[in-house]
Amino acid sequence: MRAPSGQPIALIADDDEDIRGVLSLAVGTAGLQSVLAEDGRQAVQLLEDLHPDLILLDVQMPGLSGIEVCWWIRRQRHLAHVTVVLVSARTSPFEIDAGLLAGANHYVTKPFTQAQILGVIAKFRTSRPATTPALRAPTAVVIPDLGLAR
Repeated sequence: MRAPSGQPIALIADDDEDIRGVLSLAVGTAGLQSVLAEDGRQAVQLLEDLHPDLILLDVQMPGLSGIEVCWWIRRQRHLAHVTVVLVSARTSPFEIDAGLLAGANHYVTKPFTQAQILGVIAKFRTSRPATTPALRAPTAVVIPDLGLAR
């Protein structure tokens, strides 16, 4: 979807106003128009009518977490193609894996630099045509039997 100005649109959802501002600046530098949400519930409300080209979600938000919003996004037909980037201070491999299994295309840890965000945006713009669906999260995770049972 394009803004009236012809720019692609990025939805940014973060409960920290300063982080929203930094992400909005980076997105604007990359040529996208920002739509801002203060939490996960507001992001979902906006996404019912909005068809952004990129979504940046904080993982830890009141109401619905970024991971919960990501799960919801991946189940919406009109959002299947959208690149989702989770942004979080949570850096454990378990938490990163949970975000990726929820359907995120990328996971950026805080603190981040504007260059890191611009790199993710550049990757999203060059990695696939806008009409190609994003990779979807698996509906089930199968853990193979490693023969370690007693």
